[in-house]
Amino acid sequence: MSVAQTIKREDRRETILDVARDCFLAEGFAATSMSTIAARLGGSKGTLYNYFKSKEELFAAMMQRTCGDLQETLFDIGPDAGDAEARLTHFARSFLAHLMTDEARGIQRLIVSESERFPELGRVFYDSGPKIVLERIGAYLQELMDAGVLRRTDPHWAAQHFKDIAISGIYWPRMWGVAADPTPAEVDEQVARAVDTFLRAYKP
Repeated sequence: MSVAQTIKREDRRETILDVARDCFLAEGFAATSMSTIAARLGGSKGTLYNYFKSKEELFAAMMQRTCGDLQETLFDIGPDAGDAEARLTHFARSFLAHLMTDEARGIQRLIVSESERFPELGRVFYDSGPKIVLERIGAYLQELMDAGVLRRTDPHWAAQHFKDIAISGIYWPRMWGVAADPTPAEVDEQVARAVDTFLRAYKP
């Protein structure tokens, strides 16, 4: 396969993932079929199966791409980019910014509504996103503990606490529809308070 053909195939794959995402979010996992996606694409179902063997595989690829985008944004900061407060501020801000997007909220609703009938969806979502993010944040917190910046404890639990503090009071009200999107100033205040609270709680 030539370079041009490879690029064309990758572009087509990205288009498929875009259409699949829109279908899943609009209609749910159960109501979305490969035929529906193929029709939206304007091609045959056979062509779609050349890229993905099943609806489940397509959904997994869509989730992996979405979560991969979050990870790139979350960890696009060099090892020398500021002290612990600066790095944790970057993590909290990037994480919150992603979760507040329409797409991320839609995926959250999709997973919650469909996981009872399709428990594998929750596993795909968790393994593709939250698990990796928490492991990487936990690894960074372990470094801070080894350096004496934070008190020594289970870094995984510390990562969980950091994530929960970062979204506390702002994410779920938005998900429930009882609050509007936060303003930049509100996000700044949320992030600053979250980082300050976490560092105080885990100080040596």
